[in-house]
Amino acid sequence: MAWYKHIKKIGFIISLLLFLYLINPYNLNMYFGYILVALTLTKKQVLLKNLDANFTLLLVFSIIYALFYALDPIGGNQYVFVYALFPSAFYLLGKYIYEQLGGKIMVLFYFLFILGTLFSLTSLISVLLNILEGGFGQLDRSLPLFWNGQVVPATLMGSYFILNMCIPALLVVRQEKSNLLFKIIAIVIYLLSLACVLRLGSRTQIVISLIALFGSLLYIIPRQSMKRNMITFIVFFVGISFLISNVSFDLNQDWLSTFAGRMEKGGASDIASGGGRVERWGKSFEKMFTHPFGWDADEFGHSHNLWLDVLRVSGIIPFIFLVAFSIRSFFNVKAAVRNNRERQTFNNLLIAYFVAFFLVFMVEPIFEGIFELFAIFCLFMGIVNKYRTTQPLNP
Repeated sequence: MAWYKHIKKIGFIISLLLFLYLINPYNLNMYFGYILVALTLTKKQVLLKNLDANFTLLLVFSIIYALFYALDPIGGNQYVFVYALFPSAFYLLGKYIYEQLGGKIMVLFYFLFILGTLFSLTSLISVLLNILEGGFGQLDRSLPLFWNGQVVPATLMGSYFILNMCIPALLVVRQEKSNLLFKIIAIVIYLLSLACVLRLGSRTQIVISLIALFGSLLYIIPRQSMKRNMITFIVFFVGISFLISNVSFDLNQDWLSTFAGRMEKGGASDIASGGGRVERWGKSFEKMFTHPFGWDADEFGHSHNLWLDVLRVSGIIPFIFLVAFSIRSFFNVKAAVRNNRERQTFNNLLIAYFVAFFLVFMVEPIFEGIFELFAIFCLFMGIVNKYRTTQPLNP
């Protein structure tokens, strides 16, 4: 009943549209997004109360990017409106959701957790069905979606698990209101997501999980008592010992076959170069000076980097606005955590999710590959900035 009340506060229609946008049935999320954006931008009170420098940066960046994209709309003319309006509207939506949930910290914590789970749901079901059908030993990494059978590249499919891979980082910190059921559900979701990531052979998601966990430990250890730190390390090492003793990590095992194939295919040099991404980044920086208004993807493909792919499509002006927004986002998260030092559980989630977003932004062409992830990041930053500037409430 409690969640019914929270959904009612946000609004049933907005909640339903956000749900459908996240799970993307039959690739129709764009149309649900249109309605969601229209409802958000027509809320006069939301606009007047929540306009700030971050919104302005996003809006200017989005409109300029969309205008340049309109010169050669490879993905379709409908994306002109998506690129122009979705980022700033989702940012406002994040602020609106924070207000409607009353700034209650643990409610916001669970909301963001559910957001990440729903975002992964279509990929999770699709990959699990593939595993049940053919196991881990299949050679093809590109898998069909269960909705319509559309084949999706493994890198793109794996990116939907980004927030689920932060679950170990979330569980490291003691919950402000201990909830055993939540912990069990979170562990199950993580194990299922990890199985999917291994089937896809996604090294990026494994790295995200490890870095997020390491970052959480760095954040929480100085803020916990010695006793709590000892318990954390004991549980951590007992868990590692159990895994080593009871699970075979031989790369010849079926369940590691796809992941092992990726590791062996390119070797250490491929890993060090980010699968060839480093070379593309270097070429992109060269193009910044020789082609400041962008260049054709046919020259060497995508840059596999959010900021550099924006530079390729639309040139240096929107690139500068996006970099400015990204830098402000970093300092906004830092300020939000600093201003609410006692909210360690929620602060830890903000840090883990922010790190995960940026790790994926570093290695994927977000706007042309998984634009929904950037929209969700904007919603996330809306929540962060409202949290930063208002006094949050207890659960």
